[in-house]
Amino acid sequence: MNLTARTPATLLRLALLGLAGWASTVALAQPALQVTPPQASAFAWEQLKWQAPPSAQLAFSVQGKAKGFSYSAHAQLHWQVADGRYEAAQEVRLPLLGGRRQSSVGSTGAHGLQPEVFLDRTRKEYSVSFDTSAGQIVFSRGGAHPWQAGTQDRLSVFFQLAGMLAAQPDRYPQGTRIVVQAASKSAVKPWIFVVQAPEQLTLPAGRMRALKLQHLDADNAGSVSATAGGPATESATESALWLAPQLGYLPVRIRMQESAQDLVDLQLQSLPPL
Repeated sequence: MNLTARTPATLLRLALLGLAGWASTVALAQPALQVTPPQASAFAWEQLKWQAPPSAQLAFSVQGKAKGFSYSAHAQLHWQVADGRYEAAQEVRLPLLGGRRQSSVGSTGAHGLQPEVFLDRTRKEYSVSFDTSAGQIVFSRGGAHPWQAGTQDRLSVFFQLAGMLAAQPDRYPQGTRIVVQAASKSAVKPWIFVVQAPEQLTLPAGRMRALKLQHLDADNAGSVSATAGGPATESATESALWLAPQLGYLPVRIRMQESAQDLVDLQLQSLPPL
């Protein structure tokens, strides 16, 4: 890649990956949401319990590299839940390069979130509508996908995971694999997470304990093997999400790494009032 010619666009793209770039490249034939604990039978959406994470406004510092070129940025993540409804929004901004804003609104229930509209805006705006009555997910860019209960968008998925862990933390031991179908602005694809051991993080917001969920794509979904009480075997690149129990399992760190020279790392900048 020509770094001189493409640095601005590349920096913006990589800065956005941390909150919005985990769609797999290959769709899998499977339920909208499925959980497989180690040495146990899988369970799906209808068996989940979900507890709403507390409403919060989260500020992140962003550090990244694009082909070895370092950059810094800031991100905001908004989450509000009340009376069976939720609103989520995230925005990443880079100096002189603009930014990207994504939002999700919908309802909440015993099993989790039911998105209704997802918006993705940079210089253009795209939308995804979850039409449950028609059984379709409709993309403003054209096309549709069959709707299944449990399908998330690429923003609501973080709070779906947080609420699952908040409701039943003991049901997700180390090695548990969680597969969530998530809609982007033009497709629905699986996001795969493997529960890892809790870690003590040192963040700009301070030290805190957080549960690590390693993210896999469809190409390396078989490359991580973790069992309760045992470490995972990781590939050369690593993307992960850290959820903090002390904050109701809200995300406090999000890391996307494509190689040693291309990565983005969002870390909680300050403790939010809950």
